[in-house]
Amino acid sequence: MATLDAQTAVDDDDDAKSAASVAPKDLQWHWRTWPNNLRKAVGIGLSVLVLMIILILFLQETDKDFTQKLDTDTGIKAQAINKLRDSGKERDTIVKQLPTLRELEELGIFGEEKRLEWVEHLRTIEKRWPGISIKYDIAPQKILPREGNSPALPPIPPGAKLPNGDPVKQFGVFSTDMKLTLQLLHEGDTLAILDELKAANLGLFSVKKCTLRRAGSSSDIDIPGDLGIPVFAECLLNWISMTAYTP
Repeated sequence: MATLDAQTAVDDDDDAKSAASVAPKDLQWHWRTWPNNLRKAVGIGLSVLVLMIILILFLQETDKDFTQKLDTDTGIKAQAINKLRDSGKERDTIVKQLPTLRELEELGIFGEEKRLEWVEHLRTIEKRWPGISIKYDIAPQKILPREGNSPALPPIPPGAKLPNGDPVKQFGVFSTDMKLTLQLLHEGDTLAILDELKAANLGLFSVKKCTLRRAGSSSDIDIPGDLGIPVFAECLLNWISMTAYTP
């Protein structure tokens, strides 16, 4: 009897050891041992998490692009408003100065140089007044630099065009040196010729200097001797004009 009880105790110990060794193995935490419903729920949760992360990153990038575009549009709008304001000021300036420009144009000061009209008028004076010979020399036109106190004009980009397609121009004052060599019958004819040139409205000019002399010999005379001894006058003029030009 004692032997049987001992044997039974030994068997119970062996079963306890076997159960102790088997139990942890059966209870190991592995996703393959999870129930199907649990694995599906975890898979769906991970998928939703990944999609949410992707959506958040996409929304952040979209918000960044939208903000940059909004800033750009705001800057463009501000530039357009400034241009509109400036164009309004320029329009007011043009409307205000237009009568003056028209008056200067009628006087021959504003616009292209009237060189051909100038020469034709000299030839008309020469033909109309007996005993007068006129020779002329007109130098190339050159732009006058702006004075130190004058406001500097904004630079015009090369190839800049107006909305109608015309090139952008700016106003400039030009100077042309002229030399008149006159053979006259009287000293007063010099002033008469200059006064007639001013009255012709061919441009604004000033007289730098005039040098007069009597003919020294008959070889200097280009007119008949019966009209008297001529007077030679050499006048240096400065012809001023204003026009719009393309820089």
